[in-house]
Amino acid sequence: MQDADSGTRGAAILLVEDDPDDIRIIQKSLETSPVPVRITTAENGADALVALDGLAASGSPPPDLILLDLNLPVMGGTEFLARLRAHAQFSAIPVCVFTTADDPVTIRSAYAAGANAVVTKADSLTGMSEVLHTIVEFWFKVAERYPPD
Repeated sequence: MQDADSGTRGAAILLVEDDPDDIRIIQKSLETSPVPVRITTAENGADALVALDGLAASGSPPPDLILLDLNLPVMGGTEFLARLRAHAQFSAIPVCVFTTADDPVTIRSAYAAGANAVVTKADSLTGMSEVLHTIVEFWFKVAERYPPD
């Protein structure tokens, strides 16, 4: 897991994505987010679970939001979601699946595994920025979230 924190305080996002180009585009898009964000990345679901366990072991808070690609090596997004939702300490973290897949079966599978939202990736930096700003604004300004037990 790599910390891409720019030094500003704000919402913590765990980005689970294996494509370096998508990581750069997402990080660039969030530089002008309506809510300051700190982004940490993991290349697959297994690495993301290890990172979350590391945060818990160190007493650090979990991320405020997980942006998750579905097509990942080692452990895919759907399996990661199922394991996350089964984990008592992390089950309440909101997860936005952020994927190029747009077929109904994939989308239903993501929701069935526990996604809070499924969003199709935009194909331009401007489009990606607009989508990500909407996601961040929703999760950190609009959505009412229940505190974990």
